[in-house]
Amino acid sequence: QMNAPTDDFRKEYLDARFWNPECSNFELMDWDKWESLNPAPPKIFDPPQRNLFKGIAYIPLWWRSRSCYFQPIPMCLHKVCAAKPEMERISEDVLYQKMLNPSTFSEKTPAVFKNHLIWTENNVVPETLVSFNSWAWRSQTGESRVVGLGTLAEGWTNDPTCFGWIFSQAQKDLMVAVQISPDGKWILLATYTDPTSKGTMSYLYMYVVQEGDIFQTPDGKKIDHVNPGDLVRVTWDKSDPYLCDNTKLKYMYFPRRVASLNSEGNVVKNQPHYDDLLKKATNKPSASECLSTCCFTCSCFMSAENRFDFQVGNISDEQVFALAPMPPSSEVIERL
Repeated sequence: QMNAPTDDFRKEYLDARFWNPECSNFELMDWDKWESLNPAPPKIFDPPQRNLFKGIAYIPLWWRSRSCYFQPIPMCLHKVCAAKPEMERISEDVLYQKMLNPSTFSEKTPAVFKNHLIWTENNVVPETLVSFNSWAWRSQTGESRVVGLGTLAEGWTNDPTCFGWIFSQAQKDLMVAVQISPDGKWILLATYTDPTSKGTMSYLYMYVVQEGDIFQTPDGKKIDHVNPGDLVRVTWDKSDPYLCDNTKLKYMYFPRRVASLNSEGNVVKNQPHYDDLLKKATNKPSASECLSTCCFTCSCFMSAENRFDFQVGNISDEQVFALAPMPPSSEVIERL
């Protein structure tokens, strides 16, 4: 049963300092300057995070989405001191109903996010599903400004592992300021905890796929599920939002809308995205994978690329998250 939405939203949503941060590297985007740089995500999808799992530190499978390391400690932590107290399965409808509660959305949520549950496919950290519906959103005006403010503490799922628990604790106080280009092609998200001059921001972009954009795998195969209006998540330089050199790309994946609310407020599963998510959340690794990983505890026989494929191909069915309350109305935050 879903909890009723409340007015107990984050106090930061009504704090003008978070809408107008003074962080040392904060930039109100000059979108003309940005366009003059001719930014574009790579059309060949060869994500840099494919090479992340190098070195002896990644031989133990503590980073795996279904990791059994230190069990039952994460289960106990989830019961006793959870930052995200809800736990549901990707394979069961209740997760989608809770994450897309029609009573907890902002009327100003951008159309690219509105009423959608997004899967962060090929993201290697222990977070899987995201809803931007209940963030605080306000109008896009003729001048650059922060139009959205959110938190990774709510509407953002993690794996029920030790690594996932650590991530959920780290996300408790992490805020996200959102700027959107006038043409709607670029969405800049900046994470931070301290809005004062002592704080710093970490930047990432989402690009909205345009007509004529074609994305391919390194072997030349077209990625069929990426179409106009879909999203590409990229990181070039976390400290400088104007850096867009693809030779310095740090992270890339395609967020996929696996479920949405229809006009009647009912959850609808989106194909092929939902089926691909369900398959990766419920598949059973092969006997050879079990043998080569010593019952999923060790990856000493895997390359960094093999570890990446193993991670993103076998995600956790169970997800932990916190229900989001009703955000403040846009009228309340328009002039902050």
